[in-house]
Amino acid sequence: MAEDRAFGALVDAARRGDDEAMAAIFRSTHPRLLRFLRAHESRAADDLAGEVWMAVAKGITTFEGDASAFRAWVFSIARRRIADHRRRGIRQDTHPVDATTLERLPAADDTGQVAVDGLSGQEAAALVTATLPPDQAEVVLLRVLAGLGVDEVAEIMGRNANWVRVTQHRALRKLADRLGPRIDVIR
Repeated sequence: MAEDRAFGALVDAARRGDDEAMAAIFRSTHPRLLRFLRAHESRAADDLAGEVWMAVAKGITTFEGDASAFRAWVFSIARRRIADHRRRGIRQDTHPVDATTLERLPAADDTGQVAVDGLSGQEAAALVTATLPPDQAEVVLLRVLAGLGVDEVAEIMGRNANWVRVTQHRALRKLADRLGPRIDVIR
């Protein structure tokens, strides 16, 4: 595919230290990466994205593969940074909020109606993570936001391709059930 060849040329140039090539790679990948990170850790997404891009900058010289393999590599790094962030969070002190404070907050809109009214990419990612169990949400986000294939998602998640297909099917079915007849599920 011409797109893969062009992306491969960008990666080759970035390996040689071409800042313009790295900037082009960043522009093509960052929006999806940021949506993925915000869906998992909304308050730390920007910091995590910075950590991911630092890891990419350090490791780009050893990367080999096409555009799809690059996305899989970037999202694998992102998953590890999310796990690291969560481990750090567990070790830190927390300050619980009084329940009466939360009771005074207005209720969120009906997520189904929000979806129908035209969600932005970030809102769609938030809906997926709020509606689905973590494994199902991650499969949908990696398949849709990252644009990764079944085999790549299976490798990233340490599962087999059949598990990814079944999990994706169940996730889409659950979203369809949750949102009712307002969406169509592509099989």
